[in-house]
Amino acid sequence: MNLVERQFLSLLRSGIHGTRPEAGLFQGTVAWDRLYAIADAQAVVPVVTDGIDQMPAADKPPIEILEPFLADTLATEMRNEALNRFARGIFRRINPSGRPALMVKGQAVGRLYPDPRHRQPGDIDILVLPRDYAAVKDLLVPKATTLDQEHSEILHQGMSFGSIEVEIHGTVSTLMSVRLDRKLAAMMEDMFRREEFLVEDFGGEPVKTPSVLFDAVYILVHFLHHYWSGGVGFRQLVDWGLFVTRHFDEIDRNALKSVLKDLGIFRLWQTFAGLVVAHLGMDAARMPFHTDRYSRKYDGILRYIFKSGNFGKNQPRESREHSYLVRKIHSFWQLVVCDRLRHFPEFPTESLRYFTGAFHYGLIRLSEGV
Repeated sequence: MNLVERQFLSLLRSGIHGTRPEAGLFQGTVAWDRLYAIADAQAVVPVVTDGIDQMPAADKPPIEILEPFLADTLATEMRNEALNRFARGIFRRINPSGRPALMVKGQAVGRLYPDPRHRQPGDIDILVLPRDYAAVKDLLVPKATTLDQEHSEILHQGMSFGSIEVEIHGTVSTLMSVRLDRKLAAMMEDMFRREEFLVEDFGGEPVKTPSVLFDAVYILVHFLHHYWSGGVGFRQLVDWGLFVTRHFDEIDRNALKSVLKDLGIFRLWQTFAGLVVAHLGMDAARMPFHTDRYSRKYDGILRYIFKSGNFGKNQPRESREHSYLVRKIHSFWQLVVCDRLRHFPEFPTESLRYFTGAFHYGLIRLSEGV
């Protein structure tokens, strides 16, 4: 890592944990514009701003340097308030139907941040059983202003309500491995059958979220999906690290280990658990199966995350000037070959395993013209 990347991680850790950044990293001239660019690409500007706030007054940049950090932080606070308000309305519409629907990922995990308003939001994600997918979709679609193209093979419908995006998921498909998706689906069905949900109060409206065991696994799998497909940022690792360490006392370690081994991701859990402890300052005592055994992999992982940005923000975009067929072939090549095998040096076994899954799903999407 170069100096600016080390400074970024120091400020990110400070924002997460409310600790002082390493003073020695900020002596002399600091490239604040580059730090802002990294934080923006990683979707963690408000958390980094909180880290800057932990610096001694003499080391803080002048207000004109801080303006983009502060502007993004204020915009994020306002955006979170709007999304949470809208989420209440969404679940107020779904809950009376009697069809169990869970809020997953972003807005649910954001409540674990030191300042929940500072988790940069994306969309509102709703998870339902496959048999309830069509009914819940029918409840929301008539009110949507725009609809995304539906991915019917994985029961996924995105839609917008003005500037707010909502996604309905009828599966927890990862597009990584048919076996992994089948086992995750069974785990999801079992959670719904047992009604093992948490209930959050969103301003007076009860909103269900997954069980601690399911979410600990699902948030990591969501990160892995983007890690092997298109790009991922530090925000996703912070989400997972905060969730696991905050819910540590509620996690059945034996059950968790059994699930991870059954899914074939126990070594991946150990690797990223070690990484978030070493580089994001997560409490090792509250991170199950943390080990530094795979620390030699960290440099390659960090290099990729810095390079890709949140959801591949730094990745080159495909030109719309090419024909549809050329774009589809390029997309297939990127998904099946490049995205899966670029991590071969760090994860040779997993990369080959997910190559076959990507080939399977890629052929489906090519045949359906998705």
